[in-house]
Amino acid sequence: MPAGKKTTTMKRMLKSIMPGIALAFLLTSCQQNSNTWQLDSPSHKIRLDLSMMNSGESEQLFYTVSLDDNGTLKELMDPSLLGIVREDGCFAENLELMSVEEENNVTEAYTLVTGKKLECSGTYNALYLTFRNENKKKVAFIFRAYDSGIAFKYHFPGESENSVRVTEELTAFNFKEGNFWAHPYDTLTKWNPAYETYYEGPMEVGTRAPWNKNGWAFPILVESEGAWLMASEAGFDGSYGASHLHAECDGGRYRIKFAEKGEAEGYYENTSHSSLPWSTPWRFIAIGETPHAIVETTLPTDLSAPSAVEDISWVKPGRASWSWWSDSDSPQDYNRILPFIDLAAEMGWEYSLVDANWNLMKNGNVEKLVEYANEKNVGLLLWYNSGGKHNIVEEEPRDLMDNPKARRKEFERISKLGIKGIKVDFFQSDKQEIIGQYLGILKDAAEAGLLVNFHGCTLPKGWRRTWPNLMSMEAVRGGESYKFDPAYPELAPSHLAILPFTRNAVGPVDYTPCGFSDHTYPHLTTYGFELALPVLLESGIMHYMDTPERTAQLTDDVKEFLKRLPVTWDDTKYLAGYPGKEVIVARKKGDVWYIGAINGEDRGKELVVDLSPLEELPDSALIFGDGTSGKNLQSFSGMIQQGKMIVKMLPYGGIAGILF
Repeated sequence: MPAGKKTTTMKRMLKSIMPGIALAFLLTSCQQNSNTWQLDSPSHKIRLDLSMMNSGESEQLFYTVSLDDNGTLKELMDPSLLGIVREDGCFAENLELMSVEEENNVTEAYTLVTGKKLECSGTYNALYLTFRNENKKKVAFIFRAYDSGIAFKYHFPGESENSVRVTEELTAFNFKEGNFWAHPYDTLTKWNPAYETYYEGPMEVGTRAPWNKNGWAFPILVESEGAWLMASEAGFDGSYGASHLHAECDGGRYRIKFAEKGEAEGYYENTSHSSLPWSTPWRFIAIGETPHAIVETTLPTDLSAPSAVEDISWVKPGRASWSWWSDSDSPQDYNRILPFIDLAAEMGWEYSLVDANWNLMKNGNVEKLVEYANEKNVGLLLWYNSGGKHNIVEEEPRDLMDNPKARRKEFERISKLGIKGIKVDFFQSDKQEIIGQYLGILKDAAEAGLLVNFHGCTLPKGWRRTWPNLMSMEAVRGGESYKFDPAYPELAPSHLAILPFTRNAVGPVDYTPCGFSDHTYPHLTTYGFELALPVLLESGIMHYMDTPERTAQLTDDVKEFLKRLPVTWDDTKYLAGYPGKEVIVARKKGDVWYIGAINGEDRGKELVVDLSPLEELPDSALIFGDGTSGKNLQSFSGMIQQGKMIVKMLPYGGIAGILF
């Protein structure tokens, strides 16, 4: 080993080992005096161990997580701190145990309108530890153990008319050595939301976030101890702000950090407040031996509230044409929008999105556009600015979505006009009041019969279960970056090959796929790669980014594939891949499995893919792959023998197809 690398490795080992030695000493020295609790998942696949450990003059609660490995429990995390602080008291040190309660084999089954699978069911065991702090105020630590992961949150019981405020959350995720993937929580500017940086990795667990960013954003992905773990948050009701993770994470210790103070133009506190009783959102870790547990997880919706919409018959997911990528000023000209409505009609897509500044339209207006779209049997979606005082983006319409009275009036107006949904953009903050605005928009839109797509927004939180009219969320470095980011073509392949294991694993992603045309910065990805994206990436409305002219040039069989490709799925299966290198996913609709694969590396690949995760083994396939140039597509019959299929991909290439 070179001397420099050896020195770096030794420093890394010391950073990692020293916290473990200290905690091991604490565990040993206070073993007889500490309180310990254990929570197993229903099949004993996962174990959550909790210990009240003596740290100097105080005791604090720590958790660890273990995974069954052929009958032996393997510890996946070092002891990780729990605790929360309010203005009126600390709930982290010297807590007095008041009660212990358990629930076993609790099953919650529910149906989604959009998602990786529509029929979902989560079974868990639960543990409730209620403590009293030194000021005699109570807090409950609530834990769940699923066979697919663990979750926990804090609950403040009692009743109060006045609000109490949480000023700090001490929650930590202390991972052992291994590989780490994440995207930095961005430093906000006028145009840059926090969640639109590139996914990076693999890095060493404990890698500090870049100096010019505000930490790491959720979700984070870890490969360690022969297992895969993904941490994120879910279950928001508007009474708590969203969070990210501190930039410093020495020794693999990732700590909760609230929204940055400067977000929302400095308006609102970056802490959270509520009257009692009050529960925080869930922190969760999806866990499994292979990435299938991450790609296929339903924990974000398992941990969210049931549907608040009684009649969902009007909620119609679908596909949409989109003019803004190829012609940003098109929403301001009636005549330049018409070809995109015609494209949606030709492709059998349900919608066409009319983006920013449509209210300034010349040569016609939105009322006339609705009439035209109705004749073509295409529904229209309209863009709105979320501000308000909390952003300074000038794009219109604005000053409607932040005002509940004005918002409801506008929703009533456009719903009567025949508009089917809205895209709301530029939230730029995770503060509690902005989280409440998201939920207010979803509620008011549901009452008006409108679908919702959030942009410039926070990460999915499982809201699609509570508000089935939520179709998609951006929170990603998306395909529009080909317009303005010279680094995007080179970084996109690896970034996209990480998304199914991270960003898209926690909820819908509005990436805007199928860019066969080039814009300012040409694609390095092949046509096969681009065609695979609407299979690999899940979204309740899939916005196709390309022009009518370029789409018309696709061969008839490729166009037919795009006409038939669904956006709602009965099941999703991870088949193969490694984050950033390649990924192969199958999604089921009815009796048909669709397959998508992309190569995130600049070298050709031939992979033997095991299809046994599918319910019934297919024996043939219709595959669309790259021609020799990578800038044309060809169809061929995929050979499946003994449940295995050979997938060949060019550098930065891909395939899409149907298994039958």
